[in-house]
Amino acid sequence: MSDQPPEWARNIEKVAVEAAREFGAAVERAGRALGRAVDQAGRTARAQAAMAAAYQADLEALEKVLRALPPEQVREISAAAAVVAATADQVLAQTPKDPD
Repeated sequence: MSDQPPEWARNIEKVAVEAAREFGAAVERAGRALGRAVDQAGRTARAQAAMAAAYQADLEALEKVLRALPPEQVREISAAAAVVAATADQVLAQTPKDPD
């Protein structure tokens, strides 16, 4: 009898190794996707904190939040705030006035 495993056993081992590689790659991709989702959730939470401070007219908190952010995100928040302001003005212009 040979010390070598039969061919079918070697084939099973090859399939198992390939499956383990594919599983590892899938787990790695899922981990990266989860990391991106967590990062995006954090960016959204920081932007919401800035908008909440602005809405509450807490300028000190607003400035503190904005200073803690990277410049790119501050620019994004600024652009979003401009869109909110323009859209709010548009909605108000289309809203019937209350009779006095």
